[in-house]
This record gives sequence, structure tokens and C-alpha cells, in this order.
Amino acid sequence: MELLTTLSAFALQHLLKLAGLGPMHHSRVMFFSHFGSQYSCNPKYISEYLEANAPGIELVWAFENPSKFEFLRERGIRVVRYNSMEFVRACLTSRFVVTNCEVPAWLPVRRNQILINTWHGGGAYKRVGADFSKGSYWRNLRSAMGRRKTTVYLSSSDAFTELTIRQSMQHKGDVLSCGMPRNDLLVLGNEPAIDARVRERLGIPATDHVLLYAPTYREGRAASTYLFDCNKMHAALVDRYGGTWTILLRMHYFVMQQLPASDAYIDASGYPDMQELLYMADVLVTDYSSSIWDFGLTGKPCLLYAPDLSEYDAERGFYSNIHTWPWPLAQSNDELAHNIRAFDDEDYAKRLHQHYVDLGSTETGHARDAVAEYLLDNAR
Repeated sequence: MELLTTLSAFALQHLLKLAGLGPMHHSRVMFFSHFGSQYSCNPKYISEYLEANAPGIELVWAFENPSKFEFLRERGIRVVRYNSMEFVRACLTSRFVVTNCEVPAWLPVRRNQILINTWHGGGAYKRVGADFSKGSYWRNLRSAMGRRKTTVYLSSSDAFTELTIRQSMQHKGDVLSCGMPRNDLLVLGNEPAIDARVRERLGIPATDHVLLYAPTYREGRAASTYLFDCNKMHAALVDRYGGTWTILLRMHYFVMQQLPASDAYIDASGYPDMQELLYMADVLVTDYSSSIWDFGLTGKPCLLYAPDLSEYDAERGFYSNIHTWPWPLAQSNDELAHNIRAFDDEDYAKRLHQHYVDLGSTETGHARDAVAEYLLDNAR
């Protein structure tokens, strides 16, 4: 079956190249995020910047369920169904395609077309791409087919360029080292309306401090197996910082339906924009997620909770020793509660600054501007 799927992808790719789906629209940009499941991440922030600052650019978005995104149509943005014939036609007639993931193996890229892969994480932490080959040979081959179509990658750091883009994605083409567009608001910290918007939607009191727990996805493992003890962490937060606290849980979209209801936390898994949650949170707890890179740009406290570290390291692996990262690491509830109470702001700030220096951060808060300039310069 895997072999037939791969051969079908090869065949369909070549058939579409011969289909003659119309002339190229040089001012059209096609967007999709997380395989058409979301309006989010770097593509969203690029799209909204172009919407506000480049009225001559035509914007098209693809979603698995277009009916959920009627608000984009109301703003004059074309919406198509992901993997439909309309999607194929729109992709193959757009000068630019912007995504944060691999494109389908069967989708060709036309000559003189530019495919921008923003990816969906910064820094260089857990292994991805060719450095993390899962599944069968044929499945990995289809993934590689999708990766090879990229014209230009965005990069958040020198380490990301060398380890993720060049080594893992095996990309030999152009790299735009401008930072992640989704991180501009975290670097600049100049959008206070976000805090009120998140609190209103999730029902968080205006006076509460917020801890956000956002673990990464573990294939084949239920979400309940890596939740921490919210009551224990709440007590530690009050001891360390005082005040009243709300705990938000943000699960990966693959397992967000698995989170049990509880009075100990608010389920923020369905909130549409992770960056807005990071913007308003006072403390982040995560594990191997690249959200550590994003949240670190704010300078606010971040801690790691990794109860399955040995298993995850054996299955997935990291680009560097997790014990050298600047975030306090815990593998049990007691360790995490201790790390919260013992959190040293001064030492953390020094370690965090050196981490961004060592990885060669390219985050300046102006990634959206850089990508828009690149698009406009090449819209011909």
C-alpha cells in the first residue's frame, strides 16, 4: 500500500505538470498552515501584514474545512478547500506558496514559482526531517519529496539554518534569515490588546497571573500521561510569586480532544493562536516544544517538565544536550514544584541571553517586514 501511494504521488505530480491549469498570477500568494487545519503560525502573520500593507497582493487560504473561516472571505481573502481541485489550481497559478509544513508529495512546483516554507518552530532542539525518519521507507520518501519543493526557508537563528534547514531538511537553496514572523509581537511586546482579548475569551480574571502548560506531541501516547499536578504547581506559584494564579493547558491539536475536564485548569487547546497565549502568559511550562524559543524572547520565566525524557530522547533525539539549555529541567512533579519555588530570575536572564547568542538568533521583531519585502521584490 505504501509503495502504491508513493507511485501514485509521482504519477499525479507529473500529470498535474502537464495539465495546463492557466497562467501564473504574479501578485497572488497561496497560504496554508498545518496541512490546512488552521489559520495560524507564521503564514497567518505574513498574510495579515500583507493584507494591511500591500493592497495589490491577492491572498488565498486553503483549509480542510473552509466553512469555519468565512471571516476571511468577509475581508476579501479567497478561501478554498485544502487538497481539492480548486486548491491545486490556485497553488499552481500562484507566484508564491507560503506554508509552515511540508507540501503534499504529489503537488508540483512550477518553473518560476516560489515556495516559502516558514516551518513552525525556532531554535534547534528536537530532531526533525531527515534526522527523525519515522514510518516506512516509502512514507519517508514522500516526506522528502515534499521538502525538496521548497524554494526558500525562513530561519530564526544560525543554528536553525545549519541543523534544521541544511542538515535535517537537506535544503540547498535560499534561506531568509529574518526570524519568525509569528515572533515579532513577542520581541516587540507592543500589542497590549492581546492580553484583554485572551482573558475575555477564556474567562481569566483581569487580576490573575497565568501559567501556560504547552507540551509537545508524543505519537502513540495519551495526553493524560504527561500532565502535571496542577494543584501542586498552583501552590508553588503562590509561594514564589504571590497573588492569584490561573493555569492554562494547551495540548497539541492531534490530542486536544483527550484533555479531561477539571476545575484545576482552563483548557486553552482550542484557542486559535498559540502566540497570543505566549504573549499574555506570565510563566510557561513545556518540555521539548520549540515554544521555548518563542517564549524566551519575552524574557519571562520558562521551565521544562519532561517525565518521559529518557524514552523521548531514545525515540526522537535532540540536536544538543537538553541539560545545557537555559531552562530549569524537571522530570517529576516534586522537581517541577521545587524549580518554580527556586527560580532565579537573574541567573535565568544571563543563561537565556547567552543561549540566543550561542545559537545566533536572527529575531529582531521585523520578520514580517522582511518577508513582505521579499515577496514584493519578486512579484513579477
